[in-house]
Amino acid sequence: MKIEALAQLFPVKKGRSDQPETAIQFELAGQQFHIIKSALTSREVRLFEEVLFADKGIDFSELANGTYRLIQFRSEEFDEIADHLSLIFPSIVKVHKQGVAHGFAIEKLSSDRLSALDAKQALATLAQDLGVTCRYYLGLFADRTELESLYPIEKRNFDQGQTFSEAVIREGLTHLAHAPLAKIKQAILTDFEAQDLVRHLYQNDGNQLQTAKAMYIHRNTLTQKIKKFEKHYDLSLTGSDLVLLYSLIDQVTED
Repeated sequence: MKIEALAQLFPVKKGRSDQPETAIQFELAGQQFHIIKSALTSREVRLFEEVLFADKGIDFSELANGTYRLIQFRSEEFDEIADHLSLIFPSIVKVHKQGVAHGFAIEKLSSDRLSALDAKQALATLAQDLGVTCRYYLGLFADRTELESLYPIEKRNFDQGQTFSEAVIREGLTHLAHAPLAKIKQAILTDFEAQDLVRHLYQNDGNQLQTAKAMYIHRNTLTQKIKKFEKHYDLSLTGSDLVLLYSLIDQVTED
Protein backbone atom coordinates (compact mmCIF):
# COMPACT_ATOMS: atom_id res chain seq x y z
CA MET A 1 0.00 0.00 0.00
CA LYS A 2 1.36 3.43 -0.96
CA ILE A 3 1.27 6.17 1.65
CA GLU A 4 0.01 8.68 -0.93
CA ALA A 5 -3.11 6.62 -1.60
CA LEU A 6 -3.70 6.11 2.12
CA ALA A 7 -3.34 9.85 2.80
CA GLN A 8 -6.08 10.65 0.29
CA LEU A 9 -8.55 8.62 2.34
CA PHE A 10 -7.40 9.18 5.92
CA PRO A 11 -5.68 11.97 7.94
CA VAL A 12 -2.20 10.43 7.92
CA LYS A 13 0.59 12.33 9.67
CA LYS A 14 4.33 11.77 9.44
CA GLY A 15 6.38 10.56 12.40
CA ARG A 16 5.35 8.96 15.68
CA SER A 17 2.63 10.54 17.79
CA ASP A 18 3.64 12.08 21.13
CA GLN A 19 0.40 10.60 22.51
CA PRO A 20 0.66 6.95 21.41
CA GLU A 21 -2.43 5.88 23.35
CA THR A 22 -4.63 8.06 21.09
CA ALA A 23 -3.09 7.13 17.75
CA ILE A 24 -2.53 4.24 15.35
CA GLN A 25 1.18 4.11 14.59
CA PHE A 26 2.64 2.23 11.64
CA GLU A 27 5.59 1.99 9.29
CA LEU A 28 5.56 2.10 5.48
CA ALA A 29 8.59 2.13 3.20
CA GLY A 30 10.87 2.54 6.21
CA GLN A 31 9.09 5.68 7.47
CA GLN A 32 6.94 6.18 10.56
CA PHE A 33 3.36 7.51 10.32
CA HIS A 34 0.34 7.83 12.57
CA ILE A 35 -3.39 8.51 12.45
CA ILE A 36 -5.33 9.97 15.37
CA LYS A 37 -7.98 7.44 16.40
CA SER A 38 -10.63 10.09 17.09
CA ALA A 39 -10.58 10.96 13.37
CA LEU A 40 -11.70 7.41 12.51
CA THR A 41 -14.82 5.37 13.09
CA SER A 42 -14.59 2.31 15.35
CA ARG A 43 -14.77 0.07 12.27
CA GLU A 44 -11.92 1.97 10.62
CA VAL A 45 -9.79 1.61 13.77
CA ARG A 46 -10.30 -2.17 13.70
CA LEU A 47 -9.56 -2.20 9.97
CA PHE A 48 -6.20 -0.54 10.54
CA GLU A 49 -5.15 -2.45 13.64
CA GLU A 50 -6.39 -5.93 12.82
CA VAL A 51 -6.29 -6.12 9.03
CA LEU A 52 -4.15 -3.52 7.25
CA PHE A 53 -1.30 -3.57 9.75
CA ALA A 54 -1.71 -7.02 11.22
CA ASP A 55 1.30 -9.31 11.04
CA LYS A 56 2.07 -10.37 7.46
CA GLY A 57 5.02 -12.54 8.31
CA ILE A 58 8.36 -11.66 9.82
CA ASP A 59 11.60 -11.51 7.90
CA PHE A 60 14.45 -11.75 10.40
CA SER A 61 16.97 -11.87 7.55
CA GLU A 62 16.76 -8.07 7.41
CA LEU A 63 18.65 -7.91 10.71
CA ALA A 64 22.41 -7.51 10.69
CA ASN A 65 24.43 -10.58 11.65
CA GLY A 66 24.49 -11.02 15.39
CA THR A 67 22.70 -12.41 18.43
CA TYR A 68 19.22 -11.23 19.39
CA ARG A 69 16.27 -12.03 21.61
CA LEU A 70 12.56 -11.35 21.18
CA ILE A 71 10.59 -9.64 23.94
CA GLN A 72 6.89 -10.29 23.35
CA PHE A 73 4.32 -8.19 25.14
CA ARG A 74 0.57 -7.69 25.15
CA SER A 75 -1.16 -4.59 26.50
CA GLU A 76 -4.03 -2.26 25.63
CA GLU A 77 -1.39 0.47 25.90
CA PHE A 78 1.03 -1.27 23.54
CA ASP A 79 2.31 1.91 21.87
CA GLU A 80 3.01 3.66 25.16
CA ILE A 81 5.02 0.71 26.43
CA ALA A 82 6.86 0.42 23.10
CA ASP A 83 7.89 4.07 23.35
CA HIS A 84 9.47 3.49 26.77
CA LEU A 85 11.15 0.10 26.22
CA SER A 86 14.46 1.63 25.20
CA LEU A 87 14.81 3.00 28.75
CA ILE A 88 15.20 -0.60 29.96
CA PHE A 89 16.66 -2.19 26.84
CA PRO A 90 18.91 0.37 25.09
CA SER A 91 19.94 -2.21 22.49
CA ILE A 92 16.44 -2.67 21.02
CA VAL A 93 16.71 -2.41 17.23
CA LYS A 94 13.06 -2.74 16.26
CA VAL A 95 9.51 -2.96 17.66
CA HIS A 96 7.14 -5.07 15.57
CA LYS A 97 3.42 -4.47 16.20
CA GLN A 98 1.26 -7.43 15.20
CA GLY A 99 -2.24 -6.41 16.23
CA VAL A 100 -4.33 -4.11 18.37
CA ALA A 101 -2.46 -4.80 21.57
CA HIS A 102 0.40 -7.17 20.97
CA GLY A 103 3.77 -7.51 19.28
CA PHE A 104 7.43 -7.86 20.13
CA ALA A 105 10.68 -5.98 20.39
CA ILE A 106 14.00 -7.24 19.03
CA GLU A 107 16.97 -6.69 21.35
CA LYS A 108 20.55 -7.16 20.21
CA LEU A 109 22.98 -8.84 22.58
CA SER A 110 25.18 -6.33 24.40
CA SER A 111 27.60 -6.45 27.32
CA ASP A 112 25.45 -4.09 29.41
CA ARG A 113 22.20 -6.06 29.05
CA LEU A 114 20.14 -6.84 32.12
CA SER A 115 20.03 -10.31 33.60
CA ALA A 116 16.80 -12.26 33.07
CA LEU A 117 15.54 -11.55 36.60
CA ASP A 118 16.50 -7.86 36.49
CA ALA A 119 14.80 -7.49 33.10
CA LYS A 120 11.57 -9.02 34.41
CA GLN A 121 11.61 -6.74 37.44
CA ALA A 122 12.30 -3.71 35.25
CA LEU A 123 9.37 -4.56 32.94
CA ALA A 124 7.05 -4.94 35.92
CA THR A 125 8.21 -1.60 37.30
CA LEU A 126 7.73 0.11 33.93
CA ALA A 127 4.14 -1.13 33.68
CA GLN A 128 3.48 0.03 37.23
CA ASP A 129 4.99 3.48 36.60
CA LEU A 130 2.91 3.91 33.43
CA GLY A 131 -0.21 2.67 35.20
CA VAL A 132 -0.88 -0.02 32.60
CA THR A 133 -1.40 -3.76 32.55
CA CYS A 134 1.11 -5.72 30.51
CA ARG A 135 1.92 -9.39 29.90
CA TYR A 136 5.36 -10.15 28.54
CA TYR A 137 7.62 -13.00 27.49
CA LEU A 138 11.37 -12.59 27.66
CA GLY A 139 12.90 -14.77 24.95
CA LEU A 140 16.32 -16.39 24.81
CA PHE A 141 19.23 -14.89 22.94
CA ALA A 142 19.90 -16.69 19.66
CA ASP A 143 21.75 -16.13 16.41
CA ARG A 144 19.82 -14.15 13.80
CA THR A 145 19.58 -17.26 11.61
CA GLU A 146 17.79 -19.16 14.42
CA LEU A 147 15.09 -16.58 15.15
CA GLU A 148 12.72 -17.80 12.45
CA SER A 149 12.49 -21.27 13.98
CA LEU A 150 12.64 -20.04 17.59
CA TYR A 151 9.89 -17.43 17.31
CA PRO A 152 6.94 -19.87 16.80
CA ILE A 153 8.04 -21.84 19.89
CA GLU A 154 8.28 -18.73 22.05
CA LYS A 155 5.01 -17.34 20.67
CA ARG A 156 3.23 -20.59 21.53
CA ASN A 157 4.66 -20.47 25.06
CA PHE A 158 3.52 -16.86 25.45
CA ASP A 159 0.02 -17.57 24.09
CA GLN A 160 -0.30 -20.51 26.51
CA GLY A 161 0.95 -18.44 29.47
CA GLN A 162 4.06 -20.57 29.98
CA THR A 163 7.68 -19.61 30.51
CA PHE A 164 10.41 -21.35 28.51
CA SER A 165 11.27 -23.57 31.47
CA GLU A 166 7.66 -24.48 32.22
CA ALA A 167 7.09 -25.53 28.60
CA VAL A 168 10.26 -27.64 28.48
CA ILE A 169 9.48 -29.36 31.79
CA ARG A 170 5.92 -30.09 30.67
CA GLU A 171 7.00 -31.61 27.36
CA GLY A 172 9.84 -33.57 28.95
CA LEU A 173 13.58 -33.03 28.69
CA THR A 174 14.25 -36.26 26.83
CA HIS A 175 11.55 -35.74 24.20
CA LEU A 176 12.06 -32.13 23.22
CA ALA A 177 14.36 -31.17 20.34
CA HIS A 178 15.05 -27.55 21.18
CA ALA A 179 18.18 -25.72 19.98
CA PRO A 180 18.35 -23.21 22.89
CA LEU A 181 17.96 -26.04 25.37
CA ALA A 182 20.80 -27.96 23.72
CA LYS A 183 23.00 -24.85 23.92
CA ILE A 184 22.29 -24.38 27.61
CA LYS A 185 23.05 -28.04 28.30
CA GLN A 186 26.26 -27.91 26.30
CA ALA A 187 27.44 -24.77 28.08
CA ILE A 188 26.70 -26.06 31.56
CA LEU A 189 28.42 -29.38 30.74
CA THR A 190 31.85 -27.84 31.36
CA ASP A 191 30.79 -25.04 33.73
CA PHE A 192 31.44 -26.73 37.06
CA GLU A 193 31.06 -23.51 39.03
CA ALA A 194 27.55 -23.08 37.56
CA GLN A 195 26.68 -26.70 38.34
CA ASP A 196 27.74 -26.24 41.95
CA LEU A 197 25.71 -23.04 42.29
CA VAL A 198 22.54 -24.58 40.81
CA ARG A 199 22.81 -27.70 42.98
CA HIS A 200 23.21 -25.74 46.21
CA LEU A 201 20.35 -23.37 45.43
CA TYR A 202 18.04 -26.24 44.46
CA GLN A 203 18.92 -28.30 47.51
CA ASN A 204 18.21 -25.28 49.73
CA ASP A 205 14.87 -24.49 48.04
CA GLY A 206 16.27 -21.30 46.56
CA ASN A 207 16.96 -19.81 49.98
CA GLN A 208 20.01 -17.61 49.43
CA LEU A 209 21.02 -17.30 53.08
CA GLN A 210 21.04 -21.08 53.57
CA THR A 211 22.80 -21.54 50.22
CA ALA A 212 25.55 -19.09 51.16
CA LYS A 213 26.13 -21.00 54.41
CA ALA A 214 26.20 -24.34 52.59
CA MET A 215 28.76 -22.98 50.11
CA TYR A 216 30.83 -21.31 52.86
CA ILE A 217 30.70 -17.92 51.14
CA HIS A 218 29.39 -14.47 52.06
CA ARG A 219 25.81 -13.60 51.05
CA ASN A 220 27.07 -10.77 48.81
CA THR A 221 29.43 -13.17 47.04
CA LEU A 222 26.49 -15.48 46.35
CA THR A 223 24.47 -12.57 44.99
CA GLN A 224 27.30 -11.73 42.59
CA LYS A 225 27.53 -15.36 41.45
CA ILE A 226 23.78 -15.47 40.82
CA LYS A 227 23.79 -12.25 38.78
CA LYS A 228 26.76 -13.49 36.74
CA PHE A 229 25.01 -16.79 36.05
CA GLU A 230 21.66 -15.24 35.11
CA LYS A 231 23.28 -12.80 32.73
CA HIS A 232 25.29 -15.55 31.04
CA TYR A 233 22.51 -18.14 30.71
CA ASP A 234 19.49 -15.78 30.40
CA LEU A 235 17.61 -17.85 32.97
CA SER A 236 16.84 -16.93 36.56
CA LEU A 237 17.88 -19.12 39.47
CA THR A 238 14.34 -19.27 40.85
CA GLY A 239 11.11 -21.16 40.19
CA SER A 240 10.78 -23.32 37.09
CA ASP A 241 14.09 -22.05 35.69
CA LEU A 242 15.92 -23.47 38.69
CA VAL A 243 14.06 -26.78 38.38
CA LEU A 244 14.96 -26.99 34.68
CA LEU A 245 18.63 -26.21 35.30
CA TYR A 246 18.89 -28.78 38.07
CA SER A 247 17.28 -31.39 35.80
CA LEU A 248 19.77 -30.57 33.04
CA ILE A 249 22.67 -30.98 35.45
CA ASP A 250 21.30 -34.37 36.47
CA GLN A 251 21.29 -35.35 32.78
CA VAL A 252 24.84 -34.06 32.35
CA THR A 253 25.97 -36.13 35.36
CA GLU A 254 24.24 -39.26 34.06
CA ASP A 255 25.70 -38.80 30.56
